[in-house]
Amino acid sequence: MTETKNRLIEFEALRGLSIVLLLFLHAHVFGLSVFGWFALNPVSAFVGAFLLGAFFFLAGYFFDMSIQRYSKGIVLFIRSRFVRVFPPYWFAFWSFTLMYTLKRFDMIVYILNLQVVFSPTFVKPLLTLWYISLLFVFYIVFGPLLWRIKSNLVLFVTSSVIFLILYVIHLFSGLFDQRFFVYFFVFLSGVYFFRFEDFRERLFRLSFTYKALLAALAAWVFWLVQVAELEWRNGLYILADNFFILTWVLMWLAIFRTKIGSWKIWAFLSVASYFAYLLHRPMWYGLGLVVDPAVFGGEIAFNAVPASILVLIVSYYLQLGYDRLLAVLRLK
Repeated sequence: MTETKNRLIEFEALRGLSIVLLLFLHAHVFGLSVFGWFALNPVSAFVGAFLLGAFFFLAGYFFDMSIQRYSKGIVLFIRSRFVRVFPPYWFAFWSFTLMYTLKRFDMIVYILNLQVVFSPTFVKPLLTLWYISLLFVFYIVFGPLLWRIKSNLVLFVTSSVIFLILYVIHLFSGLFDQRFFVYFFVFLSGVYFFRFEDFRERLFRLSFTYKALLAALAAWVFWLVQVAELEWRNGLYILADNFFILTWVLMWLAIFRTKIGSWKIWAFLSVASYFAYLLHRPMWYGLGLVVDPAVFGGEIAFNAVPASILVLIVSYYLQLGYDRLLAVLRLK
């Protein structure tokens, strides 16, 4: 199965939108109030679920695409994933050690990129980098399945059994962060979205009104489980969260299949997204030591606008430089 460049535009734009929302979320923009009376804080749960869900959905989509590309070379595939994920991750982790003091056992877990397996019960959760850990664990879980299992039904059944086994282990041992279970089927949905091309196109051909109404319904359901204060590992919470993520991802992908998705800014943001995700907190921290955020209206405004713009520009060129390095070393 192949994808033309034009048909990847919407995915690129979704990644770009997600990294911008992430920067705003981590800068605490959604902790502000509008005109002093409308608090944005309740919006943060919806924004966080959507942007992280979009990242995991896209990861599943492109993970299966990569497996198809390296269908006859598993060693090449593993090497490709490793060099793309780990060196930038280790660099980011080193930068985080400049901000936090970590225990020896925690350090080992972080270096191995396995914090999502042991946090929060056995190791201290490390902000932001938990996403890369969860992504790596998903690669470990789904990689052999996607490589060996050809039947989509068998893949779903096997994945569900693994989910249940790990869920029981989590309940009795405290292993695995609750977010592993929240995003498990979102990642798998991305895989199926890549595989079922005809179904994908039928979804895109649905009236946008239907997509918007479905997204509104999902937002209301997701709001209900938040009001009920359910745990993230609760089955109802997972279902509501996944329903919300998938409907909003579909709606935004449909939006980005219009002329909006052709805006050049999305390509820039998409390229910058990985390094921006990894490095925005350390860069904000470093910039705050040399520049007074008060000059820009306070820490929130400083991180959200000038500091984030700088992060995105630096991350864009870091990604381009890293890609060229991999090409020179014939690792790309």
